[in-house]
Amino acid sequence: MTWTLYLHILAACAWIGGSIVLFGLGLFIRDKATQEIVYGAIGPFYGYFETVWLLILISTGFILGGHYDLLPMIGQTNTELAYWITLKVVLVSGLSIATILHLYIAFATHKRNRTLMQKLLSRGGSLAIFTLNLLILWAAMNIRSML
Repeated sequence: MTWTLYLHILAACAWIGGSIVLFGLGLFIRDKATQEIVYGAIGPFYGYFETVWLLILISTGFILGGHYDLLPMIGQTNTELAYWITLKVVLVSGLSIATILHLYIAFATHKRNRTLMQKLLSRGGSLAIFTLNLLILWAAMNIRSML
């Protein structure tokens, strides 16, 4: 089971690290033309790269949850561990939805002008992904300290 935990941690590093880099680019590259060039160049690769890591994260999470007998705790809050497991599953579900929405808009509008709604949903999705990543990491640290 050690390899699964290492793979889960590696995937978390790739997923969270990549999202922090892209979030930072969005904050610090102020020129819209430069943003379009940068995101146009790395966006598609990043979308596929991060999708793979997210799928690895979710898969290894279920494997580890099964190994440590944590899956039956989902939906329960009668113990502190069950609370954190449930919270992490809810956060990962939200992250998955935000990622799907963000990727859908990104690929559907690649190298095209976005509507105001598409811009708001895409940027909101980016902010949600960034925030949820940090909250999931916090939940994971709490869970690990209890195991």
